[in-house]
Amino acid sequence: MIRTSMVRLRVTAVALIASACLLGGAASAQAATATATVTATETAKFTGSGTGGTMGSAIESATNVALSYAQAAGWQRSQCYRLASDVRQSGGWFTAVSQVFCQR
Repeated sequence: MIRTSMVRLRVTAVALIASACLLGGAASAQAATATATVTATETAKFTGSGTGGTMGSAIESATNVALSYAQAAGWQRSQCYRLASDVRQSGGWFTAVSQVFCQR
């Protein structure tokens, strides 16, 4: 998580606690503290390239390379999906670049 996000979370929690103290005393402040928990989301993008005899096989090859990079970085395949791909023909073959987005 980025440092500025952590600062924003702390500022938000302090604001919630302060408003609870003004409205209803310490008991409300404790309740506000309990409800101010926020879960962080981790995201990453990986890019792979591949070739194939058809457009589809080139995209599949490039996506598999990007997914292997994601797995090497500790991500599971179920946490990732293909975000974008680009295919070009060169001679009788197709070359593709695929970008995979992962979130947990």
